[in-house]
Amino acid sequence: MKIKIAAAAPEILPGRPGQNMANVLAAISQARADGAALLVLPAGLPEDMNRGALERQAGKMAVYPLTRQSLPREELLHHHDLDVLCCSADTPATASSHYDNVHLAALSSHENMAVVVMACPMGGDGGRIYTGQCIIAQNGAILANADGYATARVSIPSREKAVPADDDLHEQSTTPWTPRPEMLPRILRLQGDALARRMLACGATQLSLAVGRDPSSLLALAACVTAVDRLKLSRRNIHADLTGNRAARIGAALGITPAASDAGLKVDATDLTARAIQGVRPEHYAVNATIPRSVAGLVVRHWANTCGNMDLSVPIRSIVMDDAQPWVLYDFLLHFSLLYDMPKWALARLLDDTFRDRYKDRDIQQTLDCFFDNYRRPQPCDGPEVFPLENRMTL
Repeated sequence: MKIKIAAAAPEILPGRPGQNMANVLAAISQARADGAALLVLPAGLPEDMNRGALERQAGKMAVYPLTRQSLPREELLHHHDLDVLCCSADTPATASSHYDNVHLAALSSHENMAVVVMACPMGGDGGRIYTGQCIIAQNGAILANADGYATARVSIPSREKAVPADDDLHEQSTTPWTPRPEMLPRILRLQGDALARRMLACGATQLSLAVGRDPSSLLALAACVTAVDRLKLSRRNIHADLTGNRAARIGAALGITPAASDAGLKVDATDLTARAIQGVRPEHYAVNATIPRSVAGLVVRHWANTCGNMDLSVPIRSIVMDDAQPWVLYDFLLHFSLLYDMPKWALARLLDDTFRDRYKDRDIQQTLDCFFDNYRRPQPCDGPEVFPLENRMTL
């Protein structure tokens, strides 16, 4: 039997019950119009909603967790007797959890020979950001994966195991924090969304930051541009202390105000690698707080390659190319230290086994010495959680 299944993530805004109710009603109406037999919504819908009106709008369509109980994320692998596993995942949609969720949905649908439907929240408060990832998987294959709304036609029941469509679901990347190419613009959107929400929360319309000769400060600038564009503010509201001719060219190409200011929200460009290895403590809103240095360079390079403005892309690429430090090695060690708490001897062996064919022994040893001499676990700070700093995978 074939049925249509939907997952939706209506945006929930603090203190706006009327708008929230309208968003959820619209999601239910869209699923019904698409002919869905069941709909999965994120967990944690506000209690002040009119549940009766929502159930009437749903009609005969099953709505998880509104009319039926959804499964917790950690239980997705343990229900071999069910044909459909509906999960209202409440994990933040960070850059890496995007693939954690895809991995988990594919794996659990493969192991349980079932359909997995997952809906993550949308919204956030400027710290943790939720982008509304919706996934539908069957027998190891991802049928739909989108932010906000996803739908797919599935066969119920289906009890023949299939090989997962994505062959690298179980592979460990040699650069574990490096996202796939399609994730690079998503990272910048997460940062810009977090910054925009923080501006709304504190009533700020102006941003100020320092931009130098490093990819991390360029990434902070890109996040500022994304935030003011989203809020439909003038880019002149960004006040940047620009160091160097190339930074000045970038500022002119973007149309920002090339001068420091004490007005508005101050943005700190400190990245995760600087926090952990260089001991830098952000003093203001750290939009790069959980971004490793190696990833910052990749996101900024993608920004340069897709901006369509040579006056902007040329100086950006020049700054990224000049940043020749082996940040991939440091961030590799940082990943396994933070998320898996591996001992020094295991980290040294893992680094050598992974990179011996790509880097000289001297570079690997210098990286190990510097990391072990200076590494300190980053303390919490004011900034968005784009990459998680703890291992949330429960398989």
